[in-house]
Amino acid sequence: MRRCELGTAIGPAALGLACLLAGAARADFDPEAWRSSRDVKVVEGAAGEHARFALDDDVWDAAAGPGLEDLRLIRDETDDIGFAVYAPEKAPIRTEERPARVLNMAKRGEEAAELTLDLGETPPVANRIRLETPAPDFRCAVTIEGSDDGKVWKTLRSDGAIFAFAGDVARRYTAVSFPDARMRYLRAIVAARAGGKPIDLAGAVVLQEVEPGPPELPLLVERPVRSRTDTQVGQETRITLDLGARHLPVSKVAFATADENYSRRVRIEVGDTTKTLSEVGRGLIFRYRTEQYQEERVEVEFGEAFGRYVRVCIANGDDPPLAIADVTVSGRPRYVFFPFQEGRRYRLFYGNPQARPPQYDYAEVFRHIDRRAAIEARLAEPRRNPRFIATKTAPPPHPWVVRNQWVLYVVLAVAVVGLALVALRALRRTPVEPDADGG
Repeated sequence: MRRCELGTAIGPAALGLACLLAGAARADFDPEAWRSSRDVKVVEGAAGEHARFALDDDVWDAAAGPGLEDLRLIRDETDDIGFAVYAPEKAPIRTEERPARVLNMAKRGEEAAELTLDLGETPPVANRIRLETPAPDFRCAVTIEGSDDGKVWKTLRSDGAIFAFAGDVARRYTAVSFPDARMRYLRAIVAARAGGKPIDLAGAVVLQEVEPGPPELPLLVERPVRSRTDTQVGQETRITLDLGARHLPVSKVAFATADENYSRRVRIEVGDTTKTLSEVGRGLIFRYRTEQYQEERVEVEFGEAFGRYVRVCIANGDDPPLAIADVTVSGRPRYVFFPFQEGRRYRLFYGNPQARPPQYDYAEVFRHIDRRAAIEARLAEPRRNPRFIATKTAPPPHPWVVRNQWVLYVVLAVAVVGLALVALRALRRTPVEPDADGG
């Protein structure tokens, strides 16, 4: 009878290969290398294939950076599963230009300029007019009227306004919106500038803007302000806001003030410390309350930035500072979506400065799921790891390895084939030993 030692011959090698494969899949996850963890709580009995939860200030503050590269979602005890971090985006406004012919451009003495448009015998729905003018610097009240026959006119909007500001924050606002109307004739009456003559009009474009439906998740969330410091530096008011957590995404600042009839340029700075603030955007806030028109813009939006501190710098010129009662900071939230199985335990780990960005198939699957149908979950209170070791994790792989992971699998496949050949050769060379009874 032939005794085969195949298991003994390849056992250590196979074990090593299995360890290599496991190491490649889980090399960057060791619970002791993560500073914080949170249980993910789902309503008992909830059913669905996917779930989601929102990230809060503690996650942002303890995470390694604003890119959230160190987030890991663990199912049960050791199953590192795929997930997707999602930031809701506003659906674009659909804008369609409506054909219109200019019938008349004239001046009403020293009081106003007017422009009349003909949209044709079967006029489409319109709700916006963008006026064209070569004027470089102006603030003018605008009235929009509509008519079916060119004789009887109905006021569609009486408190519109157009503006143009020159300087380091140049802005032009020459579009006026009004309720949806299906009228053949539209007329814009542009009042003269205060203390000046009417501006010249060069034409107009008629539009219909269709607002998108309600978003599936909130587009912006307010960031609570933990403390506020106001200082006056020359002709500039500086308001520094502490949001209480690092890396917070912010993209909008709004001001509350009782002041009227002002126009101020604003600069926004963001950073994780007051010494590392950097400029992220500029804008203009204004409010006009006159007999002719009423218009205001008291918020500044900018490209998303990340930080704990927000500083707004308001240029006052030779005017007294505005009495800013409140400053509101908002930013886009982040939601984690993941595949859900009832009865399993899920935990979020974060706070590992050495972790590499994960790559999961779920990121592609997520693009095709119904996000509205995802089960709503929440994060439990954070647990701090008393054995946290900041450097205890595998270093990030070389970029070449990340781009060419297929090479690893080819090498592993060749190794498996080689081990099999070695085992077969050992099997053939094994001598046949006689049975103990001599048969």
